[in-house]
Amino acid sequence: MEKQIRPTVLLISGYFLAYVVLGMTTATLGPALPYLARNVGTSLRGISSLFIAHRLGYLIGSFAGGRMYDRVAGNPLMAAMLLVMAAGMVAVPVIPLLSLLVAVLFLLGAAEGTVDVGGNILLVWTKPPKIGSLMNALHLFFGLGALISPLILAQVIQRSGGIRLGYWLIAALIVPTAFLLLPQASPKAAAVPHGASVPAGRILLPLLIAVFMFLHVAAESSYGAWIYTYALTRRLADEVSAGYLTSAFWGAFTFGRLATIFLALKVKAKDQLTGSVIGALLSLLVLLIWPESTGATWIATAAYGISLAGLFPGTITLASENLHMTGGVTGFFMVGSSLGAMALPWLIGQFFESVGPQVFPAFLTAAVAGSMVLLGIILIILRRRGSAVNRSS
Repeated sequence: MEKQIRPTVLLISGYFLAYVVLGMTTATLGPALPYLARNVGTSLRGISSLFIAHRLGYLIGSFAGGRMYDRVAGNPLMAAMLLVMAAGMVAVPVIPLLSLLVAVLFLLGAAEGTVDVGGNILLVWTKPPKIGSLMNALHLFFGLGALISPLILAQVIQRSGGIRLGYWLIAALIVPTAFLLLPQASPKAAAVPHGASVPAGRILLPLLIAVFMFLHVAAESSYGAWIYTYALTRRLADEVSAGYLTSAFWGAFTFGRLATIFLALKVKAKDQLTGSVIGALLSLLVLLIWPESTGATWIATAAYGISLAGLFPGTITLASENLHMTGGVTGFFMVGSSLGAMALPWLIGQFFESVGPQVFPAFLTAAVAGSMVLLGIILIILRRRGSAVNRSS
C-alpha cells in the first residue's frame, strides 16, 4: 500500500501559485486580440481562430494530461507544463504569421489544460480537510491571476502602445512557480475499496457534469474574452477603460471566489451552484435590457463575475462528493470545459461583425439558461441516488 502524501503549506501554495499564473495566461488573449490581429494583418473574424486553436490545445491537454496524472508523478508534470507556458508567452507577441500564431496558441493551450487538470486532481488527492473551501481558494487564485493580467496589459499598452512587455513579464512570473513544484513529492489517487462501485448511471452523471461545465465555462470565458471588444464597439469605453472593464469582471470574479471560500463552510455545493446560475442569468438580463448604458454594463459585469465565481470549484466539489475522482475523470470534465471555452468565443466571433455586438449577451444568456436546466437534472439524479441508498441501507 503506497503512502499518501500529506498536504503541506508549501505543496498547497505551489498549486495556488500555479493557478495564479494559469489565470494570468488565460486572461491575456481577450485584451490582446486587436494587437495580435494587427501583428499578423487579419480581421477580428480571422483572429478569432486563435480561440479555436487555444481551446483545442486546452482540450487535448486536459484529456491526455488527466490520464498522465494517473500514470506519472504529478508535480514534475505540472512544472514541465508551466515552463512550456512561459515559452509560449514569450513567443506570442512577436509572431508575424497567423498560421504560426495558431500553432503556438495550440501548444500554450495544451500546457494550460494539463496544469488545470493537475491543480484540481492533485489537490483532491492530498485529501485536505474542508476540500470545498480549499477548492474555492484554488480557483480564487486563478481569478486573481486573471484580474492582474488585463491590468498589466492595460498599463503596458498605455505606455508602449503594444503588448510585448506585458506578455514577457507574465512569462517571467511563471518560471519560479515551476521550480517550486518540481522537487516536491506528488500525491496519488486513493485506491478504490474492493467491491465499491458507482451506482447505475455511473457514465450518465459524469457526462452531465461535463456538459454542465461546457455551458458555464463557455459563459465565463466568452465574457472575459469579448467584453473588451464589446465595450469598444458599443462605444461604452475607450481602449484603456475597456481594459479596466475586463479587469472589473475578473476582479468581481476574484471577490466572488474569496466569498465562496467561506460560503463553502456553511452552504452545500448544490445550493452554491444553484444560486450562482440564477445570479448569472439575472446579470445578463441587465445587459440585454440596457445595452447602451455604460453604468448598466459595469453593474452587469461586476454581478456576472461574482455569480460565476463559484461554479467551477463548486462543480468539482460536487463531483468529488459523489464520484471516485481520478485523473481520467477530471480530464473528462476539463474536456467539457475546454470545448465550451473554445466553441462559444469562436461562435461570437463569427457573428460579432456581421450581426452586431448584441450577439454577445444573447449567446451568453442562452448558455447560462441551458446550464440552469442541466443543473436541475443533475440534482434530481443525485437526490434519487441518495434516496435509493437510504432505502437499501
